[in-house]
Parts: sequence; C-alpha cells; structure tokens
Amino acid sequence: MVTRKKPIKRSAEKAAIDKDEEEPTQPKVPKELIVIAQEVKIVRALACNDLTKRNRQMRKLRKFFELRANTTFSFTEDDFMRIWKGLYYNMWMSDKPLVQEELAEQLAQLVDSFGGNTDCSLLYFSAFMRTMCQEWFGIDQWRMDKFLMLVRRMLRYILRLLKAKKWSSELIDSFNTSMLQSVLAEQPKSRGLTMHYLDIFFEELAKAANGEITAGQVNLFLRPFVNYVGTQRDAKLVAQCRTRVLYHLLYQSELGRDYSEKYNAWKTMGFPTASIDDIEKHDSGFDEEDDEGNTEEEPQRATSLDPRAGNVDVHMPELPLNADCVLDELQTLLRTNEFNSKRRKGLRKLIQIFETFKNGEFPLGVRTMPKVEGTTLSELVEQKVADIEEMEDEVFGTGRKLKKLNKSKRKRLLQSINFEEVDEHNYDDIIGKALPPELQKKVKRNAKVRSSINNAWVVEEVKEDAEEGKEDKVKPAKEPKEAKQSKPKAKKVKKVEQPQVQPKPEPETKPASKKAADPPKPPANGWEAALEAGEQEFFLPPRKQQLKQINSTLQKSMTPQPAQCLPQQASTPQRGSAKRVQIQVKRNSSYPKSDYYRQLKLSPGLPYDAARLPGKSALKPHVMPGPINPNYKGTKLPFNDTL
Repeated sequence: MVTRKKPIKRSAEKAAIDKDEEEPTQPKVPKELIVIAQEVKIVRALACNDLTKRNRQMRKLRKFFELRANTTFSFTEDDFMRIWKGLYYNMWMSDKPLVQEELAEQLAQLVDSFGGNTDCSLLYFSAFMRTMCQEWFGIDQWRMDKFLMLVRRMLRYILRLLKAKKWSSELIDSFNTSMLQSVLAEQPKSRGLTMHYLDIFFEELAKAANGEITAGQVNLFLRPFVNYVGTQRDAKLVAQCRTRVLYHLLYQSELGRDYSEKYNAWKTMGFPTASIDDIEKHDSGFDEEDDEGNTEEEPQRATSLDPRAGNVDVHMPELPLNADCVLDELQTLLRTNEFNSKRRKGLRKLIQIFETFKNGEFPLGVRTMPKVEGTTLSELVEQKVADIEEMEDEVFGTGRKLKKLNKSKRKRLLQSINFEEVDEHNYDDIIGKALPPELQKKVKRNAKVRSSINNAWVVEEVKEDAEEGKEDKVKPAKEPKEAKQSKPKAKKVKKVEQPQVQPKPEPETKPASKKAADPPKPPANGWEAALEAGEQEFFLPPRKQQLKQINSTLQKSMTPQPAQCLPQQASTPQRGSAKRVQIQVKRNSSYPKSDYYRQLKLSPGLPYDAARLPGKSALKPHVMPGPINPNYKGTKLPFNDTL
C-alpha cells in the first residue's frame, strides 16, 4: 500500500520573509560585464562561418552603434578593439571582388552611425588602424588587396566626416594624435601599412575636399608628416614620406602640372632639344565659343573616386600649398633637434627645394637631356683608319726609336739633322737615315714584318759587294738541310736570282725563255716589275696548305702499335671489306640407307601412333621406394620391376 506525505502549507507572510532573506545572497552583475558579454556575442556572430548570420549581424550593428552612442554608457577604445576583431575576420572570410568592395563600403559607412558623435567616430577609426597594425603580418598575399582597399575606404569616410565639421582644428589635432600612436609611430609595427598610408593620404584628402579646403588646413594635416621626416629612423620610410607626401604636393600644384605637361610633350617628340626650357606652349588658335559648343555636344564621361574598368575618369582636385609654413616647420626642426650630418643634409635640401618653389620655379624633374652626337659610316671608317695609322707609327715609327736612345745620343742625332729640309712627308726618311746602323737594321726588319703581314711576298736586298770567296766556302752539305727545312713550310719555292759574273763560265747554260725575248711591257703594279740587282723573290704558300702538308707528314711518321697491345685475332684471315657468308652446298651429306633399315628392325611399330601408351615413365623411380631407417635390419626389399 502506497502512502503519500501530506503537503505542508506555508503562509504567505512566511514565504515573503524567505524571499527577502534569499535576495541579498545573490551577487549583482556589474553593467560593464554585461556590456562586454554582449560585445563578445556580437563578435562571435561577425566571425562565424555562416554567411547569413554574418550579414544579419552587420545589419544589427548599425542600430547598436546608434543606440549605444546616445546613452550615458558611451564607447571606449577597448570596446571598439573587441568589435573590430570580429569585423576583421568578417572581411577575412569575404570572397569575390564585388562582395569585398560592398563589405568595405559598409564597414566605412559605420563611421557616420554614431548620431553625430565625432569622438566615437574617431575612436572607431583609431581602433581600426591599431587592429590593422597588429594583424598586418598575418595577412597573406591573396587577401592583401582587399585589406588595402578597406584602409583606403575607411580613410576616405573619416576625411568626409572632418569636412562635414568644416575642418575643425581640434578634430584635426586629435586625428593626427591618434595616427602618431598607431601608423605614424616612431617604431612602426608594420612598415607596409605605413607606406600604404603615406601613398594614399593626400590623394584621398584631395578627393574628399573637392577644392573646399584652404592652405592653412592642408598645413595642419601636413605638419605630422614633416616631423615624421625629421624624427623617423627608418631610411625607407623617410624616403617614402619625402617622395609620396612632400614631392607629391609639389607635383600636384599648378607649377608641377605645367612641368608634367611640358615634359610629356618633350618626351613624345623624342627630346629634340638639350633643355626643356627651349619648348614653349602655344595656343591652338580655336575660338573659345567653338570649344564650348563641342563640349556641349559631347556626352559627359562618368567620374569615380576609384580607378576601375571601363571609360571612367578619376578626378583629383588641386590641394593649395603654402611653402612658408613648410619652411617654418623644417627650420624649427633643425633648430630644436640634434640630428646627425646625414639627416641635416637631407632637411637642408628640402628647405632649398621649397625655397625654389616659393620663388615661382618648379624645383624637381629632369631639365636637361644630353644629346649623343652621331657619326656617319664614312666618318667612322676614316676615324678607325687614322687610329690604326697612329698605332702603327707608335709601334714601328721612328719616334719610338728615338725614345730608345739616351739623352746624349738623341741630342747628337738632332744636331746632325738639318731641320730646314725636314718636312711632314720626309720626316721619317731623314730621321731613319740619321739613326745609328743598329737601329736602322731594326727599322728595316720591322718594315719586312709589316710587308709580310699585308701579303705573302718578301723582298730581300742582297749586297753586290759580297765577296765571291764566301760563296765558294759554303759547303754543299748545307743545301739539302735547307731543302728539308723548307718542305714542311711550302710545296713550291720559287727563287729568282740575278746571274753573277764568275771568272770561269759554266759549261751548262740554260737557254733563254721566250718571255725574256719579248719586248718588256710596262708593269701594272710594283709586284709585276722585274727584280732589281741583288733582290730575291720567295713565294710563301697560304697557311692552310702548310697545315695540310704538316698533318700528312705527321700521320705518315706515326709508328704502329705493338702486337701485344692489339686484341687476339681469329685464325681465319680477315679482309678489309665487310663480312661475307659463304654457303658450300658440296659439303651437304645424308645418312646411309643401312642405318634406316636397322632402325626399322629395332622398332617395327608405327613411330607415331595416337593410341599408343608410354611404355615407361619419363622419370626414373628411386632405388629405395621410401625413407627407411638405416639401422633397421630385415629382409631386403625387392627392386622395382620397372628398373
């Protein structure tokens, strides 16, 4: 039997007393933790893998910013740092260019979602730049472009906000202070982000201002960059700031645009003049009314703030620049800071550039182009010939021989020459005759070398005063040696020698040739003329024939290899021609008939009977049919009948 307990009845007063006792025991959660938990929930939704959840949270985020900005519990920079963690990964997981561009626009438009609270907008942008500095090294090359685009869009919208506040100096100062703590810090965390920021800042400022900004307001934005040039230790960042900020402002000015237009025209013409100042701009001559009529007829081309595909122009207005303010900042830097010589030299160069710009002259760019003086082919050939002649005079001329003489000999030589007879044409001949006999021999030898280089004929002079007794003293044994020496050099040697007067006429005389009997013809050139008295004529064959003859003699003189080194040869003689197979039918033979008859008697059956069974197995059986213990002594087993 089941029994139940009776319910205990409590009075209402006692229950109220118990409730009052329980309430003070529960701890109260502070509002800050509740807000942080809410922000963490938002970050998780923004960084999740589900696209629909991310898009839904992006739509809710704008309303959340509007409501929170109007409450007493306002945003702090830490709150925006937590929110930007989720927004960063939302951009990280965004794919496709158009989707990425749309998301970047949505994130940049959140700058205006704080109900006119500019402090929250500046904190939102400052937290974004700090987040990008921290996460920059984690961005891979495939996601780099979309984050660069995001930085450009965020900067554009924050500058639009400053323009809406009429470029308030207080807001500009707070903006510059936040940038000096993140992207323009002295020790940058991400060099690439800083370079990108220096590239795009004044471009986006010109687009956002659209001509509605003064030179003083531009100088407020320019001041931290001038200080950055003087205080930054990284040379690459200093060079980037100098070229992409200071030089960019000079090039986008009126003087810079005139120079760029003139330089482009000078370049397209192929640099016809040595200086760019020689080119002047002329009016086209058309009336302004005709130009206005043509512009009305032409359709207006679309403009955009970003370059994109299609017939789209990016209009970038001019930013006014006051060179005096820049000069004051640079001079203040030089006075108040202690820089090394290299940094001071760079700052002084910048001061000189802006002083030139202040005087109404553009200080940058190429002004002169060196012109290369071209020479024609004939002039080039003449110059080369003159150089070769000068080189020959230096190597083989008489001037070199004079240098070899000592001071006293050179002085005596020059005193012996009558300079009244010396001319440009006979200078070498007169000095050559005045040289000592040893140097004269060297000069003649050099002349022979030069003639042998130009052609293969060598002409030697033989003295007529040579004694006849010397010829008799020459041994006949030397002639074959000379012939042997001349064989490898040339196949044919032609020697023409004038007959000399001898006391005894030789019995054998050669008959005069028919050519000698003919009347002499005037020589066409100096080589066809008859030899003078005491001259010899030699013919040297070309080098190719000499090498061919030498190679043939070397091949003949090569000794054969010894028989031991050769491989063993077959006993049959080998011929030089290819192998031949000889079939000798006469040696064919057949078995005698007696063997055939004897075989039939031994096996009278049919040799190929299909029904015949094999008489014996192919394998021979073992003598012992199975394994038997050798120690077993018993009756011997009979052999197999098949054996």
